[in-house]
Amino acid sequence: MDLFLQNCLAFPVVIFSGLLFIILFYWICAAFGLLDIDILNMDVDGFDASSLAGWLTKLGLTGIPVTIIITLITLVGWPLSYFSMHLMLRFIETDVLRYLLGTITFFAVSFIALLLTAMLLRPLQPKLAKLSRSNSVDNLIGKVAEVRSPIVTEQRGEALMENHGASLILQVRAPESDGITRGDSVVLISYETETHSYTVVSEDEFKR
Repeated sequence: MDLFLQNCLAFPVVIFSGLLFIILFYWICAAFGLLDIDILNMDVDGFDASSLAGWLTKLGLTGIPVTIIITLITLVGWPLSYFSMHLMLRFIETDVLRYLLGTITFFAVSFIALLLTAMLLRPLQPKLAKLSRSNSVDNLIGKVAEVRSPIVTEQRGEALMENHGASLILQVRAPESDGITRGDSVVLISYETETHSYTVVSEDEFKR
C-alpha cells in the first residue's frame, strides 16, 4: 500500500492522480446537478490546428463534450504513467535523470492517451455530439421536468428531466410563494449561469 501511494504521488503520476481526483469530484457534482456536464465545452472549430482543440478536431472528436474527452484521457493516462513509474522510473536513483525521464514519459503517455481516447470515442462521436447538443442549456429551456426536492425556493430545489433517454438532475429555482413541491411538473424558462440553476414555473401556470 505504501509503495502504491508513493508511486501515485511521484512525478509524473501525480499529475494524472490530481486530474483523476478532479474529474471524480466533477462527476459526483454533475450527478447531483451541482455542475453542468458541458461546463468545459468549447467551440473547437474556432481554434488553430496547433492547439489542443485543433488536435481534437483532426482526431475526429468535434462536438464531443470536452469533459468526456478529458475524463477518458485521464483514465487511460493514469495507469500508463503509474506502471511506467512502477516498472521503470522508481529504480532510477539519480534525481535529475529521473525527473528528465519522467518529463519525457509524461508527454509520451499524454500523446498515447490522446490517441487511444480518439480511437475509443471516434465511433461514438455522432451519438455523443447529438447528446451534447440535446442537453445544452438552450435546448432545455421550455421543457418540462418533475420536482424531486421537498420544495423549490429561490435558494434551493431539484428537478428530474428525461431527455432523449438521459436522466438529468437539474438545480431549479422559483419564488417560495409559488408553492412548488415534490412531484409537481415545472417548465424551465431561463438559466442562471452564476448559480448553474434554472428558473421554473409550474406547468399549470405556464399553460395559462
